[in-house]
Amino acid sequence: MEIYLSTSKKKHYKQNKKALKQWVSVTYPEISKKAVTENAEIYWTDEVGIQNTTNYVKGYAPIGKTPTIPVATKHIRVNMISAITNKGKLKFHFYSEKMNQDNFKKFLINLMNSTDKKIYVISDNLSAHHGLRLKNWAKTNKDKINLFYLPSYAPELNPVEYLNNNLKYEIAKTGYSKDRKEIKNKALHIMTNLQSKKNYIVSLFKNKQVRYAKK
Repeated sequence: MEIYLSTSKKKHYKQNKKALKQWVSVTYPEISKKAVTENAEIYWTDEVGIQNTTNYVKGYAPIGKTPTIPVATKHIRVNMISAITNKGKLKFHFYSEKMNQDNFKKFLINLMNSTDKKIYVISDNLSAHHGLRLKNWAKTNKDKINLFYLPSYAPELNPVEYLNNNLKYEIAKTGYSKDRKEIKNKALHIMTNLQSKKNYIVSLFKNKQVRYAKK
């Protein structure tokens, strides 16, 4: 699979440049160093909404004729959360309801059960990722899991964002999806295929914005 990366240079106006620099040059290197000491795996995680109304495919037509691309009139969405490591591991889970602390905890438990190592999980600052119940649970299980958070308004620092971008592009290439089941099946096929392609997952960390996380 090819990697499709956004060429946009847009940044959220609330970004704190100092916080971003601190994360890349100090905070993450410290996390990485500690992970080596504790023989822990580092997972980056994020959610994505896969919709049938998003079209990433360019149309084509002979000169003088307007290209026509079929689009959906009914909005259908499937939610998915995934996690990757810079060693090529990929885990994912589909969910129908809104992401909350309990659903995030279930996903984290599945991650914990998938390895005999301690795991470090890096996510954004979505409220479901750092609620009080979740933090208390993580504290109780600190010998198995540690939670870390990216600077606010900095999705470009999360390598999973590039996986999500590519997934949407691949889904769009499959054409119109008539219902949620069809979208989910398409996404499941793509994600299952990617799980066996460790080199592809590793290559996501080659983007300039996330090279800091290659180690």
